[in-house]
Amino acid sequence: MELTKSEIEIADRHIAKRERELAQWPRRRWVLLVVYSVAMIIGGLIILSGQRSINEDQSMEAEMRRALGKGPPPGLEERWTLGAMMKITTILEARHQMVTLSLLQMAAGFLPFISGLTMVTIVIRRWNGDERDALICKLLRAKLRELEQGAAL
Repeated sequence: MELTKSEIEIADRHIAKRERELAQWPRRRWVLLVVYSVAMIIGGLIILSGQRSINEDQSMEAEMRRALGKGPPPGLEERWTLGAMMKITTILEARHQMVTLSLLQMAAGFLPFISGLTMVTIVIRRWNGDERDALICKLLRAKLRELEQGAAL
């Protein structure tokens, strides 16, 4: 294989860049692992918070009991029923809004959770990939030296 002088310089520049990246990888992989693990944990906490808000039915039941009170006073059954229905409607509407916001919160929590999980998986899968790449760089550098010596002759 024959390479021109400029092609050898380009290859040398790219190999040097990859070797610098490989020298930083041992520290960088730990930083990436920590950062994306924290993102995954924050996303999980946001999801759990949204689930807790959805599952809070006990507070709604207490509000319903308070709205209904002890029962209608004599002679005002129709007005009491209408008032109780209005109060219950307001409580159910507030509950619906709370559940909707909690679902949005959970959806927002899935984004950092899934992206963190994906990146942690990628970092772990590539944990020792630097050994292979370092060997390839070493072989390419040796081949470039041979080509430079052949071009000098």
